[in-house]
Amino acid sequence: MAAVRRVALGLLLAASAAVLLLAALELWNYRQWAYLPSNDPRFRPKFSDDARARLLQDRMDFLSKRVGDMELLVLILLGTSGLYAIVFVASSYLSSASFTRLSGQTISHVQDQIGLAMGDLRELQEQTEQNLKGMLARPVPANYDRQLADMIVRLPEWQEEHPSEESKLGLLRDESAAAHLDAMAASDLGESLATLYLGFSRIYARPDPGRSDPTRSRFYLDQALRLAPPQSPLASEIRYELACRFAASHDFGRAMDELTAAFEHQFKALEERLAWDIDEGGQLYALASTPPFEKAINDLLLSMSIGIG
Repeated sequence: MAAVRRVALGLLLAASAAVLLLAALELWNYRQWAYLPSNDPRFRPKFSDDARARLLQDRMDFLSKRVGDMELLVLILLGTSGLYAIVFVASSYLSSASFTRLSGQTISHVQDQIGLAMGDLRELQEQTEQNLKGMLARPVPANYDRQLADMIVRLPEWQEEHPSEESKLGLLRDESAAAHLDAMAASDLGESLATLYLGFSRIYARPDPGRSDPTRSRFYLDQALRLAPPQSPLASEIRYELACRFAASHDFGRAMDELTAAFEHQFKALEERLAWDIDEGGQLYALASTPPFEKAINDLLLSMSIGIG
């Protein structure tokens, strides 16, 4: 179509050049046929009336011929211009139609690619969901329970006053194994793992200079509280231990909060331990002898004695 447009443009330019050439020839011929003023008295003796009539008739014929030539030139020019306009409009339409067709094909190709990608993505999502369901539905391996039970049994071994190098190394191995179990099956081993963490916390809370680590002890208490079932005896015991840690660091406000939470449900073992710890030399003696927490301890003992908590 571009070639047809170029041909039409060439024809239009050639026609325009021919029109200009013919117009120049007509202008030259017009200069050769000067107008003869037949009414001028100076020419009357020279030309008779018949001669002047013939001259006028010839001039009229010449002018008619010129008008015909001009009409022919205009028709040629209009014809070529119209042809070029038609070719230009047709080529523009065909170009736009071709561009629209190519754009549609490109869009369809892109949509097909997106559809394929979405299909692959859905398939991957389904596979991921199936794998995740399989992982969640997978039962806890029996060796996890056995391994955890063995570590709980070994807790008294790590609480000796003067641990050997081998004993320290064994404790570190158990801590590493507990972290692995926490990452792999914490939701299924919750209470047992919380019991193990509570044991680790008590080991590092001992006053033994070679093993005492209050920060690590507090860390294991937090981990144990995270895994312990709410409103269970184990959770209350963990909160009681936290109260003792806070009281030891003279953070009496938080100690009282944890102690109150520990006795939201009455547990006989904690009641006996509280009666021991608030006496002189006990872990909560400083809390029980410091106003206004002294009154709060008495209120807590009173509520336990009348059976509300």
